Amino acid sequence: MRALTVAVAAVLLGLGAHTAACGQLPSLPVTAIGMALTARVCWGAAGRRLSLARLVALVVGVQSALHLAFTLTASAGMAGHASSDSVAAVAGAGVGTGGGAAVGVDLLPGGPIVAVAHLGAALLLAWWLATGERLLWRAARGAVTVARATLRRLRRRALTWVHPPPARTPPVRRPPPRTAGAARVGHDLVRRGPPARASV
Repeated sequence: MRALTVAVAAVLLGLGAHTAACGQLPSLPVTAIGMALTARVCWGAAGRRLSLARLVALVVGVQSALHLAFTLTASAGMAGHASSDSVAAVAGAGVGTGGGAAVGVDLLPGGPIVAVAHLGAALLLAWWLATGERLLWRAARGAVTVARATLRRLRRRALTWVHPPPARTPPVRRPPPRTAGAARVGHDLVRRGPPARASV
């Protein structure tokens, strides 16, 4: 689930940045393949807790790869739609110089300002994901602590159910031992006074 969250966020960021810079959406198959590859990379990296540095490297790397794929496929799509006159003109110009015609690919559409903005967005996304990762692991530690305490209580209850403690018998109260003098005083004591009233 964590890997899919990182992958979806990274692909949507790359898709939005590419659309903002170029003015057109990348093709759906390229986006789907980029999503699948990004999910696989993120799944491999999510085997343990992702620190901020690992998330920054992961998001910036994914953004760079997606940007490159989107740019190359967009320029290939544009070259496929070019008119035959412009292709012939480019080919004719290439013949005159003695070299083949090279169609230029603008790897930074929008210039360096868009690249810096894209890098800033990638860093912001990495920070946001690192915060979520930290909170997720804190919640997981809390859940493990609660589960362990609950299991200890259940184990104690199960043990008392299987092996109940011995029944406690109330202690036997014995009268204090009497000495010979105390016994004589008890018999010599005369009790005087009116008889006790009977309770009604």
